[in-house]
Amino acid sequence: MDEKKKLNFVLVFTIGYLILFTVLAVFHGNYEFLYYALVMSGLLVLIAIFHLRFYMTGHIITGLSILGFLHVAGGNIHIAGTRLYDIYLIGSFFKYDNLVHSFGIFVATFIGYNFLIPHLDQKIKYHRAMLAVILVAVAMGFGSFNEILEFFAVLYLDAGEAVGGYFNNAWDLFYNLMGSIAALVFIHFHRERERSRRKK
Repeated sequence: MDEKKKLNFVLVFTIGYLILFTVLAVFHGNYEFLYYALVMSGLLVLIAIFHLRFYMTGHIITGLSILGFLHVAGGNIHIAGTRLYDIYLIGSFFKYDNLVHSFGIFVATFIGYNFLIPHLDQKIKYHRAMLAVILVAVAMGFGSFNEILEFFAVLYLDAGEAVGGYFNNAWDLFYNLMGSIAALVFIHFHRERERSRRKK
């Protein structure tokens, strides 16, 4: 399957689950999700228009689509009466919500990397520590923007119970950082592999 067909498949998949979960949200009166669906639809349009300018590869777009699915599933699917977002996956410290945050900023770090690398000075591009700080800062900025969107949901859609308080916000930021650091590890090994290929 060529790149264009893959992107078309991802687009159809994304639109499909957005429509499905939007219908479910309307049926259940889940106005918080309708707000997120509107935001995600806007981002989908922007990605479709500007993905080449932001150097978004097929892997990144696929990652964003998976992230969107994880998000809408987390807010709409309940298991034994518990919302998926609130289910603990490991012990009593790692929830599905933490997984989504980690994965989201993992993808955001790659977006920042692909967008910035063509524009960076050589000294910064090959200075591992400096590049890492820049990428983490950019990715955490994406995460902070997401927290602002959640804050609006709390203010105007009475979503305080679903979103959580300050403690939940702090854990979100912590797992955002973990996701970004994990992406840095992948980026490091990718760059080392590319450097080895060039030497050959």
